[in-house]
Amino acid sequence: MRFLFFLSFLVISLSASHIRWFGDFELAHKEAIKEHKHLMVLLFEKNNSTCQDLIKTTFTNRLYIDEINENYISVVVMKGQKESYPIEMLYTLAYPALFFLDNEELFVCAPLIGDITPERLKNHLEQCK
Repeated sequence: MRFLFFLSFLVISLSASHIRWFGDFELAHKEAIKEHKHLMVLLFEKNNSTCQDLIKTTFTNRLYIDEINENYISVVVMKGQKESYPIEMLYTLAYPALFFLDNEELFVCAPLIGDITPERLKNHLEQCK
């Protein structure tokens, strides 16, 4: 399942303006420290097609994609995955959830939870500046 999810990221990214996603939180965190950027963490449930739809509608071919790539290291995390991530801090009962952290893993603004539309994300990015 995880392979199919990342394969869909690859297919979408071949012909579109896209976000550079990390699949490993620890690697993304190290990159954020190195590049002095914030972390944007997309947390989703396993076997949920909503996340793939979200990637297609909200994270592809949008004007704010360059802004996200410039200011954030983006990481996608699946609920219950074996790789390490700060589960206590990124705890939620609603999915998908989008968290914004600094490179020391502190919140820089409130998370977006539930229906993450392009308009909601665009407005949220403005508020998080």
